[in-house]
Amino acid sequence: MTVQRPHKDHGAPGGGAARPAVLVYSDAQASLDLGPTHPLKPVRYRYTHDLMKASGLLSAPGVSEVAPRHATQQEIERYHTRDYVEAVRAVSDGLWSADSARFGFGVADNPPAPGIYEAASLAAGGSITACDLVTTGKARVAFAMAGGVHHHAMAGKASGFGVFNDAVITIKGLVEQGLRVAYVDIDCHHGDGVQAGFYDDPRVLTISLHESGQFLFPGTGFVNEAGSGDGEGYSVNVPLAPYTSDSLWLQTFDAVVPPIVRAFKPDFLFTQLGIDTHYKDPITHMRLTTQGFADAVRRLKALGEACPRGWAAVGGGGYDMGAVARAWTMAFAVMAGYDLPDRVPQNFTALPGLTTFADDPPPQLPEDIEQQVRAYAERVVTAIKDLIFPRFGV
Repeated sequence: MTVQRPHKDHGAPGGGAARPAVLVYSDAQASLDLGPTHPLKPVRYRYTHDLMKASGLLSAPGVSEVAPRHATQQEIERYHTRDYVEAVRAVSDGLWSADSARFGFGVADNPPAPGIYEAASLAAGGSITACDLVTTGKARVAFAMAGGVHHHAMAGKASGFGVFNDAVITIKGLVEQGLRVAYVDIDCHHGDGVQAGFYDDPRVLTISLHESGQFLFPGTGFVNEAGSGDGEGYSVNVPLAPYTSDSLWLQTFDAVVPPIVRAFKPDFLFTQLGIDTHYKDPITHMRLTTQGFADAVRRLKALGEACPRGWAAVGGGGYDMGAVARAWTMAFAVMAGYDLPDRVPQNFTALPGLTTFADDPPPQLPEDIEQQVRAYAERVVTAIKDLIFPRFGV
């Protein structure tokens, strides 16, 4: 089995020097410890970085690394309330109080971990850095893999592993610059916090493809959640049934995402690349492979290349370490136009047992289940075409 190879695009139009594809990363982003039973293991960022390095991706022509910075409190408060930000700081410093629970800490998803403020502000600052590099012309694309997982965080509450919603914080900064932004979220969980951040704002198009809230946290993300006021029609949800696999997922994406994004005509594309859609992920129920995920990233790349101010990506969910490391390495290779080897290099030993970047196909579903999953997707596409497409003249 081979990995489908993107074309190389290290050159710049007109023969000039290429702007690099930039990975925004530091090992500090891999240091937070949420406890031995928590599904989110930030060490996954270091594993992914190690695999990128072992594969030759980070030393390839036209690829560079930039360290993230911390988001300032002023930047964080573009979305989050002052009271909430101060509560996060207190939790981070070990000052637990009854208010901590009111702000979402103390539940299993969001334990009161020491250093959580610094970790979340560094994730947000990394996403800001990635977008700034692209919009200022210093990078042609940028990937901040420690971002994105905070897409459930609300203005005044931690939720679903999310503390500071880096996507909302970053996109609000882009909107302040006068940009129209399309946000596409392919995480297995609905991007509810980002949707909430822009639900009435026609300057930001949010699209979330996810396992339906009928079956998975956060229980939202249905087609009829389409925005309000001036933002009506600009929140797009594509809920899918458990066991959706590569071909059906990609068919659904093709039916919905490119027509709406192109009609919206964004200046900038911001994408969340959660890989908890993987068939081995321990807390979700989808059936994507790493190669199916990479095909999705190729589609996003095509959309990003049509945006005059560019494209940046962040990470997201992903709780099978081997799938995360391979998929995000493949994603950044697609962004950079780099040909990965078919096999995981033997000098990558952090995650034993990985052999190829591509997966063997998961077992076939029973025919009746396959038909139900497909019918679910078809109903969703029909509903979106009825409800959303007319808004964009599609």
